[in-house]
Amino acid sequence: MPGSKFDQNAMFLKARCAYFKPREDDVSSDPLCHCNYKKSEHIADIAQTLPASTPWSRDHHMTKVQAVTHGKLRFVNELEGDSKECEFVSVADDASPQEVLNFMAETWHLEPPNLIVSVLAGSEAGRLTPFQRERIREGLVKAVSTTDSWIVTGGTHTGLTKVVGEAVRQAEYREWVGEQHSSVKCIGINTWGCIDNHEAMASWVKSRDKEPYRYKVRQKTEPGQTPLNPNHSYFLLVDNGLRKEPNSEGTVRCGIEEILSKQGLPSRATRRQREKKQIPLVVVVVGGNITSFQAIARSLENGIPVVLCEMGISSSASDIITQSLKVAVEKSDNEKWLTPEKEATIIKLLQDNFVQGPIAEGQDVEPILKQVIMNINTCIKKENLLTVYKVGKSGTQELDAAILHSLLQGDVAKNEDPLELAVTWNRDDVAASDILSNEMDISQRENMDKLMLRAIMECKTNFVKLFMECGFVMKDFLTAKRLELLYNYAAQSNEVLAWLLKKTVKSKTKAKRYSLQDVSRLLRSLTGTDTGSVNNVEGTQVDNILSEQDYTRTFDYPFVELCLWAILANRKQMALFFWAHAKEPIMLALIGSKLWSSLAHRLWPGEDVFEPEFEQNSQEFQDLAVGVIDVCYKTDHELAKKLVEQKSSIWRGKTRMDVAVLANCKFFLATACVQACVEGYWKGNLRGKVLQIMWCLVNPLAINNLDVMAYHDDVAESTTKLNKSLEAVDAAAPNGPATENPINATAAAAAEHETLLNNKEPEFDHLEHEADNAHGENANLEVIFSAPAKHGGNGENGQKISFFNKAKIFYTAPVTKFITHSTAYIVFLLMYSWMVLNITSDDEIHWMEVLVVVLATSYAVEEIRQLVTEDATWSKKLKGYLESEWNIIDVTYLSMIFMAFTLSCLKKREISRILYGMVTLLLWLRVIRLYQAIGRLGPLWIMMRKMFKEMLIFITVLLVFLLGYGICTIALIFTQEELRAAPLTDTLEFVVLIPSLQMFGELFLETLVEDRSDNATEESGEYEQNEFQASLTVWLLAAYLLIGNVLILNLLIAIFGHIYEVVAENSTIEWKNEMFLLCQEYSDKPVLPPPLSIFETFYLCFSEICCKGDDDAELSSTMLERLRIFESYCASSYRQEKEAQKTLEENIKILAEHADEEMEKINDMINVVDYLRQDLEPQDKKKNLKKKKKAEKT
Repeated sequence: MPGSKFDQNAMFLKARCAYFKPREDDVSSDPLCHCNYKKSEHIADIAQTLPASTPWSRDHHMTKVQAVTHGKLRFVNELEGDSKECEFVSVADDASPQEVLNFMAETWHLEPPNLIVSVLAGSEAGRLTPFQRERIREGLVKAVSTTDSWIVTGGTHTGLTKVVGEAVRQAEYREWVGEQHSSVKCIGINTWGCIDNHEAMASWVKSRDKEPYRYKVRQKTEPGQTPLNPNHSYFLLVDNGLRKEPNSEGTVRCGIEEILSKQGLPSRATRRQREKKQIPLVVVVVGGNITSFQAIARSLENGIPVVLCEMGISSSASDIITQSLKVAVEKSDNEKWLTPEKEATIIKLLQDNFVQGPIAEGQDVEPILKQVIMNINTCIKKENLLTVYKVGKSGTQELDAAILHSLLQGDVAKNEDPLELAVTWNRDDVAASDILSNEMDISQRENMDKLMLRAIMECKTNFVKLFMECGFVMKDFLTAKRLELLYNYAAQSNEVLAWLLKKTVKSKTKAKRYSLQDVSRLLRSLTGTDTGSVNNVEGTQVDNILSEQDYTRTFDYPFVELCLWAILANRKQMALFFWAHAKEPIMLALIGSKLWSSLAHRLWPGEDVFEPEFEQNSQEFQDLAVGVIDVCYKTDHELAKKLVEQKSSIWRGKTRMDVAVLANCKFFLATACVQACVEGYWKGNLRGKVLQIMWCLVNPLAINNLDVMAYHDDVAESTTKLNKSLEAVDAAAPNGPATENPINATAAAAAEHETLLNNKEPEFDHLEHEADNAHGENANLEVIFSAPAKHGGNGENGQKISFFNKAKIFYTAPVTKFITHSTAYIVFLLMYSWMVLNITSDDEIHWMEVLVVVLATSYAVEEIRQLVTEDATWSKKLKGYLESEWNIIDVTYLSMIFMAFTLSCLKKREISRILYGMVTLLLWLRVIRLYQAIGRLGPLWIMMRKMFKEMLIFITVLLVFLLGYGICTIALIFTQEELRAAPLTDTLEFVVLIPSLQMFGELFLETLVEDRSDNATEESGEYEQNEFQASLTVWLLAAYLLIGNVLILNLLIAIFGHIYEVVAENSTIEWKNEMFLLCQEYSDKPVLPPPLSIFETFYLCFSEICCKGDDDAELSSTMLERLRIFESYCASSYRQEKEAQKTLEENIKILAEHADEEMEKINDMINVVDYLRQDLEPQDKKKNLKKKKKAEKT
């Protein structure tokens, strides 16, 4: 490989054995030297010689030699193929850490990380349970996946270092698939002479081959040598000139970590290096050997925090230090230390676990043990920098939380913002317990706007909630500029939103920056209507933001804006959080359901994989609206109905039912509250049965005997009366007038907002009169929001409603309009049927035909009125009009009537009779629309409509067999000359009609067999051929009937049965939805039925043009405020109920996990018992044999 400017650096000046002195214990023909290398592997002897009796030592027998060893590795795995390339370098054991870092920065092009996790791992992996290994792996993955990180390990493919390598591989996989945007670099530091195949690596470097060295990880290696782990990115190997002599990398590794933690990486003129900003570094000890004590003590002395993983293994350095911390006692100066008795216990523990194995024979043990005790005492003194993590123990914090807690205890907390570090790690629990525990108002804290913006962008809902609980004000934070920044950030990471915005602005290339006006147009396109008030479009204020000065404006409803952003950015959890704190939660949930549904249907081909997810999210938001309105209705019926009928101040005067129809939220329209409103709309204020209403149509004088509610008599009058009653109630309250009522006070509103923010129920007890405390829990709502009397003909103060007002209520009720219009339509249908049956082919136009056309004209005017009065653009009006199949039928039969009459005027009577006859079918089919008002017949039509759609799909399958059989049969029956002579209609009849009728029993055997046999000639051979064709035709008929009648028809019956079972469950909901639309349709229809309705339509049109005004009176501010608090209270109750249910499920899941852990422990104990039993059985057998032999001898 090419040379480098570091090739002559002192870090490559390595120690090499220059004098071969064989080992005394090696008697082989090719003995090893004391450096564990053979004689052929030594460098040439220098001039002077040493006496043979001179003992081998590094000072006398080793010399410095320039040996440049760095290059690339490619790991070879037969199962997975070649893995990624990685860099390696071998440096001297006395190399300067600063020079090594310079080499890493310049040659490997490493950039300064945001975090360094140094892992000191031992070889105790085999003694850990799978659950413990998984906890360590998951904790490391979470720790390094949050930001650009380095992991420093031993780099070998053994022990717990292998577990760390698996964690790195998992983190890299998450980076590749896009689950994280941070990069992870894993650096292995170990001793060169202890690495398997290091001689081959050195030879490859000398050859200067351009290809990477193919390194194979061998499962079985020589004693004292270990293979490298393939999941690492870089390897730093320290060469001490000896073979199989480990632990020489400690000095270089500690020096590198010290420089990184205090000075940072000497990168190529980066900002971090210029500022001399330190890199957060933490040491994680997972096990550890005898040399780990010194590394831990040195890290603590340098102010580097350490996490000790307590695994319950007595032979690990981390567990020994943890036990020492527990038994240490305090001195008089508040410092802890080990008593002589405890030191003796620790020394005994060290001798049992380290001296017999890890420490080589012939070494003096006492100095080593004394040094270890000194290191342990250093750890005890620096206990504030130590964090103990109990691996695998339930109820403890996770490893990544322990690492973050440890970082906050070190020097990094003095230079880094700990809250920013917690946000980076996504550890809101650590931020709440260690950082913000004593801060109740963080609005004055530095960089809070930046941290909140980052938490929203990165979808860290828990941090947004935590900041708001600590006093962060979202209304002051969300400006137009920040909202635009959020949308542009989401467009960069969300291809769906980017594609929709690109399509909205009609740009061929992806725009560099989308404005809020583009977002507003996209929202209007997705919701399908122009929602929003005069100043707020789509619930936003974006259309008012036209200049740069407007970008500093804040929003009146910031949570509404953020919820819409979260939905478009496909961040459901964040959208749910913002919905929980937004104004008008029911309305926003319905809008959210519409947006999710529109997103599901606006996906381009290839991205339909998101459709099920978006549909599920749409249903979830609809369930939110359903749940809240159900709680409202259970709390107070009248107030809930008032809430459903209220026109929104955010969404351009739309009611919640209007938005539910727009969003196709059928479950919301089927709720008890909405259906109660529909029932009130349908019958108006009439309290009577349908027969009584029909009798009043026949006898108008009977209207005076009807029971009418005055609640909906006049909206303005009703609202005024209700407000007066509210003021009377407040004045009679012991606390004083209404201005002193807590629910109307500004302070109470602020307290209510804070209460809802903390997910607590607002107190409604102050609404209750002291005299009415005995009426129950919700008596306060019934007292304040009481409606006028529902029964009887009396209004307020006992005054009777006049006959004129009753007649007005009666004739404007939708049920009355439905009866009159249905009667008029039945009369029109009978007249039309009589005309079709009695019209002749004479050239003169019948008077009944003229009358039918006049009636059809009145119906056409009504359809035009229905289309024009829609509150939308003309394109959306037309689209919404044609979405109903009944409107399509109306347009079709009216057009055909006018065409038939025109043809009659042009003397084309035969064609006009055909058209008139076809119109009859559509008119009688239109009667089914009237059945939808009947509870027993309406759901049946819903099922029939579903079955009809499935039948159309079934017919496409049937046509394959039908056309195949029909064409084959006609080819066998008729000759080519007969087919050419026959008209096309006859051919189509044989191909399509006859096979269809044969499926229903009309076989046409005479046509298929007898006619062909009678027409056969007597010439030789021709009759036998015709007889064969006739026989083949019969067999084809039998096969066709077998497939058609037995297979296909029974399949159709099975499909219909399945549809009935599925649709029967939701047919009632579908019918309630249709009933709402029917009520809405007839509430807008004229009072007079056709043909008289044409005069009323012209009168209303003239009144609209000449006398414009607002017919609907708005509710008072007091009532609007109380409705808002009532809705917020019910939404909070619903959320608490849902969270309680979720908490219960989580507790059950935790108990199940604990049960699994206990079962694993029991299984382990059973395995141990079985092993001991198997080990003792041979001994028992031997004893029994001895006893038998003794018995035989005796």
